[in-house]
Amino acid sequence: MSHSEWYLTAMEKLVTVVKELSRAKNLETLTAIVRDAARDLTGADGATFILRDNDQCYYVDENAISPLWKGQRFPMKACVSGWAMYNSEVAIIEDIYKDPRVPTDAYRPTFVKSMAMVPIRKNNPIGAIGNYWAKNRKPTDEEISILQALADITSVALENIQLYSDLESKIEQLQEREIAITEQREALEIFTRALAHDLKEPMRTINSFTDLINKQSEFNERTKNYFHHIYNSSERMLALIDTVFLYTPIDSTKNLGRQECFISAILEEVQENLNHLIQERHAIITFDKLPIVHANNTQIMQLFQNLICNSIKHNDKTPTIHVSAKREGDNWVFSIRDNGRGIDEKNFNSIFEPFKRLSSQSDDGTGLGLSICKKIIQAHEGRIWCKSQPNGTTFHFTLPATLEKKLDGTDIKAKPANNNSAGFANVLVVDDRKADIELTRIMITEQLNIQCNLFETYSSEGMFNILHEHIHKKEPINLILLDINMPGTDGFEVLKRLREDKMLSNISVAMCTGSTYIKDIEKA
Repeated sequence: MSHSEWYLTAMEKLVTVVKELSRAKNLETLTAIVRDAARDLTGADGATFILRDNDQCYYVDENAISPLWKGQRFPMKACVSGWAMYNSEVAIIEDIYKDPRVPTDAYRPTFVKSMAMVPIRKNNPIGAIGNYWAKNRKPTDEEISILQALADITSVALENIQLYSDLESKIEQLQEREIAITEQREALEIFTRALAHDLKEPMRTINSFTDLINKQSEFNERTKNYFHHIYNSSERMLALIDTVFLYTPIDSTKNLGRQECFISAILEEVQENLNHLIQERHAIITFDKLPIVHANNTQIMQLFQNLICNSIKHNDKTPTIHVSAKREGDNWVFSIRDNGRGIDEKNFNSIFEPFKRLSSQSDDGTGLGLSICKKIIQAHEGRIWCKSQPNGTTFHFTLPATLEKKLDGTDIKAKPANNNSAGFANVLVVDDRKADIELTRIMITEQLNIQCNLFETYSSEGMFNILHEHIHKKEPINLILLDINMPGTDGFEVLKRLREDKMLSNISVAMCTGSTYIKDIEKA
């Protein structure tokens, strides 16, 4: 083979080596590539791959006609590879016994007669590549340039491996952190749910019985005022528990079930929910034809309810509120405009922060309403902002436009009329708390004046006993009011068991709970 043919072949091999090194993800793979390439490219009798280990030369691997120093370490000052690294230059030694840089005693047992050592990285070398020959020989300039090119490529590959290793380590740390955060969030959600339920039950009981006592007893004005304060405080506590509980899990509900949301229908329901406040303040709420969006129905209802409720409360005049929407690219931009007090521009961002309230009134809210709105919108990949003038404020927010169909309020299906049945219905209340059963009885029979045969039980087993007993009497239970949060078997497990019983599977069930837990609501 001519010299030019050799050089062309060597360059082709070097290109292949570059491709192989670019794919190397660890030191073991790189070592094997460099070790073999160093010998093959120059036709040497042996090659070694050396890395600097503080003040020592570590002979990582070799490819030679007989063993050299694989796996051994030598002082930097005692070997040629150390010299090449210290001086950042190539060491070419035609006769190892005539060069003072060579520790000849170490080489006598080997086949080596000549060598060339090139540093890996010219600035502050981190290693070296050595070629050895079994006879006295001086490598050509082309052979040295090929070997140095391999060393330069190896330097880049080593840095890439280090970067890849660091990246893998960081990814692993991030994954571990994500798992820990997920576990903490799940634990926090469970804790918050349990805490909210345990706090709400006694607060609701206090609230309900206080209201009953106040209505049914004759007290002087001062005592009535005390009951009024107790009732208002418990109402605020219930609202605060609900709001804090709702705020906590919203950022973890991005993958929660979404469906077609008829915004006009949602607004109708929001108005029903806020009917007392609307009537009290003589509020006027209007809206244009509004689109259908693909979203979480419960969260979107909470969003509109929070914004409209704020518009009514923070208004010294007769509240006038208008809701509209327009298409902008891939989004619907919704606007809720009111004629209220307005918001100072400096507070446009801070109003979305948790527990930030601009009103000085102590009972004006929980300070989480707008923060919840922001989290809901972020969970739907949108954004929310406000603009304000002295004569009112407009809140804007975006939701992805995934459906083209529009409906207005007149397209909503009418609610079916109640059908009066002959005789009284049999209603079974299932709840583990006696106080809640008593409150349910008062609400149904006294406050709502509904005529029915009311039965009660405190456990799931009691429920099934009563159901089967009434079937045998041919006086079946028509409706079950089933508590979700019960000790042992919860309401959903009871419902599943009920649906699996062929004799009982057609009984109507209303799931009852004080929980505002979104997953409970959707599951129910």
